[in-house]
Amino acid sequence: MVSVCMITYGHERYILQALTSILNQKCDFEFEIILSNDCSPDNTDSMVLDFIKEENLSNKIKYFSHKQNLGITPNFVYAVKQCTAKYIAICDGDDYWTDPLKLQKQVDFLEQNNRFSGVATNSLVKYEGSTKEHLFKKKLKSQLQTNDLLESRHFHTATFLFRKTAFRNDFPKQVLSADRTLFLLVSCFGSIKLLDDVTAVYRKNDGGISRQVTSKQMKLDYNIAKYIKTYNTDFNIYRLKSFISKTVVDYSHKIYFIDFLRASSYLIYYNFTMKNGFRNKISSIKSSSKFLLKKMNKVRF
Repeated sequence: MVSVCMITYGHERYILQALTSILNQKCDFEFEIILSNDCSPDNTDSMVLDFIKEENLSNKIKYFSHKQNLGITPNFVYAVKQCTAKYIAICDGDDYWTDPLKLQKQVDFLEQNNRFSGVATNSLVKYEGSTKEHLFKKKLKSQLQTNDLLESRHFHTATFLFRKTAFRNDFPKQVLSADRTLFLLVSCFGSIKLLDDVTAVYRKNDGGISRQVTSKQMKLDYNIAKYIKTYNTDFNIYRLKSFISKTVVDYSHKIYFIDFLRASSYLIYYNFTMKNGFRNKISSIKSSSKFLLKKMNKVRF
């Protein structure tokens, strides 16, 4: 009934907890785990192999260990394409589930609600090396459509389960934010339901991609808008492109000058285009320019 898709890279400290949390699921249907290791430089591979052997899980866990690094998104696409079940759930190797009924609740919902293509829940955010923690969202919306997913994140990837029929084999490998692309793609084929339950832990640590990504990587996300447009022509593409431009400037650890120019011009243009009335348009130019000036110190010539 469910394929749980897990990608891992350098998760030797977390991978067994992630796997165990999935195996602890209590449900009245069968599920499999698709685990794809992207040539981890640590002991993840040996730990997984020993775990599968010791617990006799070769029929439950389908393990793929790449000898060469594919990259985050290509590895994710590879893993999803190995999934064979009616539904696909996501849990990366450094996150874990906390609700043993997570899969049962989500599958039950989609089985009874055909107009929905996916379902997610709330989660707990925990910070590595700290006692700090908080809910991913204080309050969840009931359901989401494509335009709701263009900017802020409403749920964490580890809580998401969707219909396999919503995935497409042409899923782009040349994007950085594979999870955002997936959410948008799934929303093209039905609404996404949000349940109030807290079912997973999102582990934030110093190894996060946002701490090392450059504008050369971030700008790959411009491909998201073009891709989603092939499946949904009604969403606000200007809002998405404006948001991506903002993330290139805001989240890149290092911004190259040509990328800064492109993102700046896009941000000003798309924000200007979306505003109605002369005063609102001028105000958008001022606010965009003020934001960009604050980020100039990250530009590399």
